[in-house]
Amino acid sequence: MKPLIFITLLTGFLGADDLQSTLTFADKTSVTGTPTSANGKAKELTVLSPSLDGEVTLKTGELLEMSLNGKSSIQESDHYALVTINDRFDQSPPKDTIRGRLRRLDEKTIVLDTDFAGTLTLDRLMVTSLDIYSKPPSFFNGPDGPEGWVCSSGDAQDHWVFENRSMTSKEQYGLARKVELPKRSIIRFSAKWKTSPYFKIVFLSNNGETDHPSAGYFLNLQSSYMSLYRSTTRGERDDVLNKGLDRTLRESQEADFAIYLDRGREGTSAFYINDQLIGTWTGTDDTKAMGDWLHFVPRRTAPLQFSKISVSQWDGVLPFSSEQNGAQSSDSDEFGEEPEGQRIVLSNGDVIIGTIQTVQESFVDVETILGKIQIPLNRMRSIDLSDIKTDPNGNEIDLKEQPKMWAEDIRAHFHDGGSVTLRLDKIENGRITGYSQVFGDATFDLNAFTRLEFNIWSKKLDPARYGNNESW
Repeated sequence: MKPLIFITLLTGFLGADDLQSTLTFADKTSVTGTPTSANGKAKELTVLSPSLDGEVTLKTGELLEMSLNGKSSIQESDHYALVTINDRFDQSPPKDTIRGRLRRLDEKTIVLDTDFAGTLTLDRLMVTSLDIYSKPPSFFNGPDGPEGWVCSSGDAQDHWVFENRSMTSKEQYGLARKVELPKRSIIRFSAKWKTSPYFKIVFLSNNGETDHPSAGYFLNLQSSYMSLYRSTTRGERDDVLNKGLDRTLRESQEADFAIYLDRGREGTSAFYINDQLIGTWTGTDDTKAMGDWLHFVPRRTAPLQFSKISVSQWDGVLPFSSEQNGAQSSDSDEFGEEPEGQRIVLSNGDVIIGTIQTVQESFVDVETILGKIQIPLNRMRSIDLSDIKTDPNGNEIDLKEQPKMWAEDIRAHFHDGGSVTLRLDKIENGRITGYSQVFGDATFDLNAFTRLEFNIWSKKLDPARYGNNESW
């Protein structure tokens, strides 16, 4: 085993205002310094460090990630547009997202004004969804370490191990963190176990200092059975889901989980395991009298590992099963064929079918069968971006494209959540320049990101990046 190396900069050399970065390599080498330049094609990164004789150039062939400690600045806006990018060929959730102010939308492009890269023009065929929010969409992606996590018994690091962007339990004490969930959100996480799955997830909890808060949703998994119930501060308890699970979950040692949460009484929420729908629920109003804590609680002392935890915005539309797709395609309008145009969902749930003509500062002009109307951007919720055409034989063809994967690709994670993938060209003067088929060449402010992941398509580095069952 190669030795663990920590190289730390002298603060007097750089000045108190300089914010240092930490480079983590596959062999556990950790180098702290200030990045001054990078060459993506040559796979080289130059950092400034007196401990390494000033400025030194390092090879990045086995670099996992570089943490960043800058602060992002977010301008207030009357609306926030969130674009979700189509998957690369073997990319796993969560998908890339880019946030900005919507400036133009047509058949080929989506134009956003951003705080971190100026104006970006995106290829519409590589975008899967466009959602509009009146308030900044809040996210979480991690875990990056113990910061922000509260343990139900003492210090988090006494009972959990944080490494490789995962957290592994050592004892039967839960972790919680405060995450303000919007009205509609997706909570995703991956879990690993050595014996069988036996743990509890609590969301919308009102108390992060205990594993047994008085209010929240309590999702329990035990071997091949799951239950979900809702509790309120008034002592009310409602059973939401109770279901036996496939034996493959018990016989495997890991799984991916997703909770699609709509807090409104009219919305439908759902629970998925490995992209398979387990159950749905509706008719509950969770917009008030609930909390903002998210818990991960082991139910036995055997180690559990949680990783790829993310909280992201959701447009309220559940992934369709094949049966739902068939039913949807066979439905017809009571008064004839469905009107042509884009499906625009408003924040109150109303739907308008039409074609967006222009995007003004705060309004969208839409042409409908009823005539031209104006919609305030901050009253919109989502815009349908499906690109389906019919071939001469009557078969539907999805025109969506998957962005190309490059060996020099990195994944940059934003402070406010979400990430963007780009082919790294260079780093200089506190800015990073790269290319993507989604938006072409672009230059980003490094202060927009919390960390950069390198060699993201390298399968041989996955054990070092994510760990495996043998490592705990």
